[in-house]
Amino acid sequence: MRLLFDAASGVVGLVSRTHRAIAPPVLPAISGFVYGCVNAGVTIAGAVADLALTATGVGRHYQPLQATVVGRRAAAALNGAVGDSLTGRYAALATPMRLRHQGVDLSTTALADRYPHPSRHIIVMIHGLVENEEWWQHGDAADRTDFGRRLTDDLGASVLYVRYNSGRSVTENGQELAALLADVTADWPVPVERLSLIGHSMGGLVARSAVRHAVAGRLAWLPALGEVVCLGTPHQGSDVERAAELVGRALGRFSESAPLAALFTLRSTGIKDLRHGLPADSHPAPSGRQLFVAATLALDPGSWRGRLFGDLLVTPASATDHTQQADRHTFGGISHSALLRHPRVYAELRRWLSDPPRWRQRWTRRPPTWSVSGEEMSRIRD
Repeated sequence: MRLLFDAASGVVGLVSRTHRAIAPPVLPAISGFVYGCVNAGVTIAGAVADLALTATGVGRHYQPLQATVVGRRAAAALNGAVGDSLTGRYAALATPMRLRHQGVDLSTTALADRYPHPSRHIIVMIHGLVENEEWWQHGDAADRTDFGRRLTDDLGASVLYVRYNSGRSVTENGQELAALLADVTADWPVPVERLSLIGHSMGGLVARSAVRHAVAGRLAWLPALGEVVCLGTPHQGSDVERAAELVGRALGRFSESAPLAALFTLRSTGIKDLRHGLPADSHPAPSGRQLFVAATLALDPGSWRGRLFGDLLVTPASATDHTQQADRHTFGGISHSALLRHPRVYAELRRWLSDPPRWRQRWTRRPPTWSVSGEEMSRIRD
């Protein structure tokens, strides 16, 4: 409730500043008084509503955004848009990183109860910007578009879903994911022999960031890492975010449009991170493989339209990032969101995950050490 009234107050302020910037000199004093009265009314109304919710206890117990699918998606969008600002005053709206299982939060200490038949192969699904784990799931138990359910049936793996605040920086989320995976592998009922990370869009950046933190901290789950799969991930950044940055700068150059430039600065840190993506790092290469999947709306991925526009959010060049060691696949006639459920994408995903990790075939007697350089690891794989 407070966020709604604060947002309304912000809109009033934005309109007021824009009006002053474009109005004749005689009007600002009058308009300032009017807008001041309106803003005061909004502030008072917000305070009264907040006091009422606090006094009745409704604000502590009722979370309407979590009650429906639409509400949960709205909360995910809110976190993606301004999630890094949802602290203190709006902390209840911020999404902490956690596991989700059948629509409820799951602690690592309860894994044995929720997974009575655990597999030694764990697959972790990581959603993208303004999404939550329900974006992977599009129906009831009979729905065959759910990648997680299909991978469980086809590969015998145990699938875990992660929910996180996509408005926070990729680095912060990667660090939290690395710590969460350490808890998961420590509390898993059976020894984890293979760990696969599958991320959609920003989720791929978070997965790669988690690997970076795990390498830097020499976390215990690294030897089990089998593969990192990135679906439509802007490894080299997103042209959409870069365009938003340029528009904001252009608006800020003129006094008449400067107030509107403030709208572009409200983007979350997570969104701004998409400007540059996550380039190849200098850490030793992880033991697992990488699969980079790109999509284009054009039926022919090799056409100029396919290369230029991609899926309208990420170009194939960014999604496949040839500066890194990875297997690559580009699909034509598929949108960015369809990468979460398209049967052709799943067929490639299943085929790729069905192959045993190559490093396990090469190190049958001695597991890889983290002192191996990226160049040496490349020669060994080849």
